Amino acid sequence: MSQDALENTDTTTHSTGSSSAGSGSPTPVSTRLRQNQQQTQSFSSETASEDEQSKATDSESTDEIQCPECATDEYLVIDEEETYCGECGLVLFRDILDRRLRWVDTGDGREPERGGAPTTHRLHHKGLPTEIGYNSDGYDRPLSRQTKRRFRRLRKWDSRSKTGSSRDRSLRLGLGEIARLVSALELSGSIHDCAADLYREVSAEGMLAGNSVEGMASACVYAACRLERLPRTLKEIGEVARVDIKEINQDYKCLNQDLELATPPPLPQDYIPRLASAVDASPRLERRAYQLSRSNAVGVLANGRQPNGVAVACLYHAFKESGQSNLRLTQQTLAEEGYTTPTTIRKLWRELQGLADDGELPDPDGNLDHFSLPCGTVVGDETDRMTPLYPTQQS
Repeated sequence: MSQDALENTDTTTHSTGSSSAGSGSPTPVSTRLRQNQQQTQSFSSETASEDEQSKATDSESTDEIQCPECATDEYLVIDEEETYCGECGLVLFRDILDRRLRWVDTGDGREPERGGAPTTHRLHHKGLPTEIGYNSDGYDRPLSRQTKRRFRRLRKWDSRSKTGSSRDRSLRLGLGEIARLVSALELSGSIHDCAADLYREVSAEGMLAGNSVEGMASACVYAACRLERLPRTLKEIGEVARVDIKEINQDYKCLNQDLELATPPPLPQDYIPRLASAVDASPRLERRAYQLSRSNAVGVLANGRQPNGVAVACLYHAFKESGQSNLRLTQQTLAEEGYTTPTTIRKLWRELQGLADDGELPDPDGNLDHFSLPCGTVVGDETDRMTPLYPTQQS
């Protein structure tokens, strides 16, 4: 084939390709690349122009902001919350809304909170769920009768959803019983927390099988008092509990053995401040009774005896040897306040008299100031603020 024929063939091919492209055939790769490059260049030029415009706007806005005190814009500091002058410290703009987490002192430790009460072990749901109201909505507007019926049903199902299993239901009942006992006995918040933690541990260990919820809750309250060295007897717990003292004692023994609680033994001196406050005894009379209960002779006498009975006998002996006429303490009154019997008081008092005749008791005419009571002990209208908790006699 000649050179002219080849040129004619190439010309025909190019014309055919162009006509086919116009008729809807695929575009060559080189043509698409050139189109993409052109689009990219145009987009980059538009973006650059927008950036320049934004920078110009920012510069204009920055130039417009000046400190009214020192009339300068070179030392303006823009923080997350405020804009202030670095030269004189004047705050120009400030964000009133504080969107950071705030720290709340819950007593057990600092916890970050956004709002609402902290979590507590006194409730079975730890205070996390919300509650459905009764007679008004969020704007304090009264509800209609039909709406009240609907929300009454919602509250019922909401309560059921929070206690899905039998363990959750028993936990709710037990913690509610503990709250009732703590309120009836006027115990402190630390006792309430300790009793709630003990009951949660009992529920987790599966110790409620074969035991009543009321009995185990009462045993947890008594164990919490023993752990915190708070003088409370089984009779006091039994007066407000819904079970008898025998069941409380059995549940407490089971609780103490299975959980291996380090409960200290009750001592007679632990009951002295409460007894003296109940009968309005003077501070000196209370210190004398505390001195007697701390003596070695009374410690030997208290072996195998009820500590509350020994404490009442020490207070009665201190009253008898003081000879105070403005205070009338009878054995019956002390027996009622100390949860013991007048017979026990008379028997122990005679033994204390025998120890006093033998010279084994401390001298009643000595200085009693160093026998300070536990910090915060209330006696009538006076409060002893001396710091030693369990002092020893000084010569």
